Amino acid sequence: MTRSATTRSTWDELAIHATGDGPGVLWLHGYTMRAQVWEPLWALLPGWRHLGLDLPWHGESRDLRAGEELGALADTVVQHLSAQGVNHVVALSFGTVLAAEMAIRHPGAVASWVLAAPALADMPHEPAVAQRYRDLATMYAARGPGPHLSQLWLSTPPAIFAGVNARPAVRERMRALIGQHSWRELSGDGMRPLVARPQRASELALVAGRLDVIVGERDLLTHRACARSLEVEAGARVHRIPDGGHLPLIEEPVVAAELIAGLLASSLSR
Repeated sequence: MTRSATTRSTWDELAIHATGDGPGVLWLHGYTMRAQVWEPLWALLPGWRHLGLDLPWHGESRDLRAGEELGALADTVVQHLSAQGVNHVVALSFGTVLAAEMAIRHPGAVASWVLAAPALADMPHEPAVAQRYRDLATMYAARGPGPHLSQLWLSTPPAIFAGVNARPAVRERMRALIGQHSWRELSGDGMRPLVARPQRASELALVAGRLDVIVGERDLLTHRACARSLEVEAGARVHRIPDGGHLPLIEEPVVAAELIAGLLASSLSR
């Protein structure tokens, strides 16, 4: 398959990487990643215009501004979605926090939302995961940025990257991508303003578009619980990827692409 050229633009100094032709889909990556993480999936999903956003502090995007909170960031992204005619959103892990805020504040913004390994702001983490975040902050304070942080972040346990590490080709690609992360969000307040206001699954019950959740059968317990909450309280349709871990769209791109293709096609027919 011939891969379309990728172009780069910005939305309010947030980097956008776009490729393909057709209806527009915005992709929101997880923590420490960047838009290029989606390229294997994009290659498997022709017929769509894929736009990958580098989140603040990530890839080629700016830092979060002083006083900027999640709601303001969500408003900015939705404004550009409308201007660009983008009508679908796919998000993974921490990217689902931004997607959820967009959906809560603008429930009619797009025709479909796909939240994979879902997270909501201020949701509890498993103790080992919470400790990993503390260890990253401690290491950054003591040694500054560098490959030692990526090595710690990618190690298991906890099981954040267990599915990635079990697949050698995926593991090497993710090591290269996350190895480019600057870690500058570990200085000062960092990501805390993005999770200052707790989100609740029930807040997504008013979403006008289709709401789907994808979760790996081996995902972390808290993310599986979040998926269940979205199913019960917001009416989301939950789809499980067998043998998938916390990052099922990255771990199993062929399976994920087939599933997402069907979800996107279904939203077009509504």
